[in-house]
Amino acid sequence: MAERFQRTDGDIAEVLKTMFQSPEFRASLGSEFKDPVHYVISAVRFSYGDRIILNGGPVQNWINRLAEGLYNHETPDGYPMNAAAWNGPGQMATRFEIARQIGSGPQGLFRPDGVGALEQPAFPQPQNPLFYAVVSRTLAPATRNALDQAISAQDWNTLFLSSPEFMHR
Repeated sequence: MAERFQRTDGDIAEVLKTMFQSPEFRASLGSEFKDPVHYVISAVRFSYGDRIILNGGPVQNWINRLAEGLYNHETPDGYPMNAAAWNGPGQMATRFEIARQIGSGPQGLFRPDGVGALEQPAFPQPQNPLFYAVVSRTLAPATRNALDQAISAQDWNTLFLSSPEFMHR
């Protein structure tokens, strides 16, 4: 990258292109375990696409249940960002339950504030164009096999959001 920087007289686009095309960059993709905030946000975004969330309460509750609540860390050093802090058995069981909730329906995400407000209809659809164009090619045979055995759309959603591939960035 330094060589490319010098040859192109500091053209950042060319330097980034060199980085993105490197085998080291490709090897680094998908290897970092998602912390709770990244997991919940990516699950909701992947499941509901660009729909606007009208009620952030469920998202906040899921993040709190996973012990990474906003402004809840007592010391100024922040939450840990390594897999060991987030992949214990209790944490994983909670993630699987949250995956089931997200994959089964909107859980109040699209209910406007106000007493008696009706939730706007929405069903999670992880099996979307992004899944077929990009994600499906990255799944391990064991994950594909598990998804093939799903007995309902909700079951498939839960299995996918609980998969090792989805747990990593």
